Amino acid sequence: MTTRHFYTSPDGLVLKSLRGAVLLNPSLRLHPASRTVYTTDRSPNANVAVICGGGAGHEPAYAGYTGHGMLTACVSGEIFASPSSKQILNTIRLAAFGSVPDSQLSTKEEDKRNVLVVMNNYTGDRLNFGLAIEKARVLFPEIDLASVVVADDVSLLHSPTTQAVGPRGLAGNILVCKLLGALAHTGVSLSTCKVYGDAVVSNLSSIGVALEHCHVPGRAQGEGLKPLEEDECEVGLGLHNEAGVHRRKMGYDVRGVIEEMVGMMLERNVDGERFVTGEDDETVLFVNNLGGVSQLEMGALLADLVTTLASRNIHPKRIYSSSYMTSLNASGFSASILNISAINQRLLQSHSLTINTYELLDAPTDAHSWIGVRRYWTDFAPTPGKQEDTTDYFSTATVDEKAAAKGDTGEGAKVSPRVITALESACRAVLSVEKELTEYDTVLGDGDCGHTFAAGASAILAEIRRSEAESGLLNMTPAELVQRISEILDDVMGGTIGALFGIYLNAYSFSLLSTTPESKWYTAPLDALIALSKHTTAKPGDRTVIDALEPFCTTLSSTHGDLRKAAGQAAEGAMSTRGMRPKLGRAAYVVSERGDDGTGAALPMDPGAWGIAKLLEGFVEGWRSGGGGDGTRGIVGGGSSERTHN
Repeated sequence: MTTRHFYTSPDGLVLKSLRGAVLLNPSLRLHPASRTVYTTDRSPNANVAVICGGGAGHEPAYAGYTGHGMLTACVSGEIFASPSSKQILNTIRLAAFGSVPDSQLSTKEEDKRNVLVVMNNYTGDRLNFGLAIEKARVLFPEIDLASVVVADDVSLLHSPTTQAVGPRGLAGNILVCKLLGALAHTGVSLSTCKVYGDAVVSNLSSIGVALEHCHVPGRAQGEGLKPLEEDECEVGLGLHNEAGVHRRKMGYDVRGVIEEMVGMMLERNVDGERFVTGEDDETVLFVNNLGGVSQLEMGALLADLVTTLASRNIHPKRIYSSSYMTSLNASGFSASILNISAINQRLLQSHSLTINTYELLDAPTDAHSWIGVRRYWTDFAPTPGKQEDTTDYFSTATVDEKAAAKGDTGEGAKVSPRVITALESACRAVLSVEKELTEYDTVLGDGDCGHTFAAGASAILAEIRRSEAESGLLNMTPAELVQRISEILDDVMGGTIGALFGIYLNAYSFSLLSTTPESKWYTAPLDALIALSKHTTAKPGDRTVIDALEPFCTTLSSTHGDLRKAAGQAAEGAMSTRGMRPKLGRAAYVVSERGDDGTGAALPMDPGAWGIAKLLEGFVEGWRSGGGGDGTRGIVGGGSSERTHN
């Protein structure tokens, strides 16, 4: 695996890549602020806009599949990190209404489209896309929204972990996007698109194999990624550098690996029934280069896959092979089988629907990365910079601001200067453990936890510095301050942790709006935790941020605001995750391959939980240094306009 790159830092790389992508299709536009790529010309027949998105690093997904006959719009996060709910909300708006100003949004049927959201089954994607959909339902009640979750990875189907979180989404996502985009283009309803999408996902089976993991530009290779031996490959790996189900010797013939892959795909059904029964089932074969395999070898792999399927009396009606959804420069590939016969049977028996999947596969699209028939090409040449949309579509009230307008913001009850001092101390505490969080995250994750926490802390510190001259933050109520922090983090923190912060802080702010007594400052965190539980099944003992957050919230409430004791409980909760086996999130898929003794004893603390604990520890230290004592009394008013600097 090469660790050399033309761009040695990831900073600005995603946006620059998107600028390059839109140059390949003159009908596309880029909204840089939200990293959204969207089509400018609406299909006269389409009543449904199909959108998709996820972390960067999987190019050409998803900008390469945006165009007439495929995706209406797509959104990108940072490398291997989910886009924020704020980004996704903007994507939904552009897909539904186009680039018209807010003041000109129309409720006429011909001026809007319902939106179908396609997402991969990763925790960060599920949380961020789910939150964005809920916000869109409040902001745009005139449109309907639905979602299809792609969960095509069969490598862990029989694992207890997978039964809790479901299979991962792999490159079969792109096949789903092609079929749903083509179907929407014909003018069918949102409900029909949703039913068909679910039928496709239920009959899609994928698995990946690699010789090496990928390398992220500007990021050190983590010690947690144990190099493969010269004659080894990894079976069942995901798209984000997470390990596979197991490693195996290849010997001198890759056909043994391919036999295993095909066998796992055909045995997808947990109930023991075969996924494909033989020549009576019509199928599609979809082969994906993860980014680092030569075209010479991809051709040979495809030939061996088809031969192996033929030996089982399976003869695909359509065969596709390309770099559809990569993992940066990973030396690996994935294969997917789509059972057309099973789709047709499900649609007919359960919904009395007949949809020709082959026609949808063969339908033309101008999405530049889909291999197939092309048309709709526009007659003007692409020009750098001319395809960018700099409009701020949410310059008016956001969902949360509209909610705030309905509540009592506690006029005059502004935050104490000690709160800002404590907040600054919390951010500096987070920055002090960035390297530690990164080291922990390389064991089971992709090593971005430290960077993500640091990005949030740095952004808040920058806001504090900007507002000092005019005392901007000090002029806010506690609810307004929490909401402002949420907005800041939404812009810079992607992935699962960004979504959790967004949901939690939005709920925290809303709880503070509902009433203004002193007691609310120590009960609102628990209210927010309860709201967060509606979006995640995580609980103490699952090795997540909840292991630190839950004891903090419950202790703060039960002690009527003892910050020091509550932060101590958060630290104990975080430390309890050392050696704990993960049950949720991306790490849950890979723990069995980390070389522990089956109990998780070799695992460090959960980086997210430890980041929360250090943040709270820093807040308490700053609060006490500013004269705040151990309790929450004095959060509002009653303080000098000057504050203590750490």
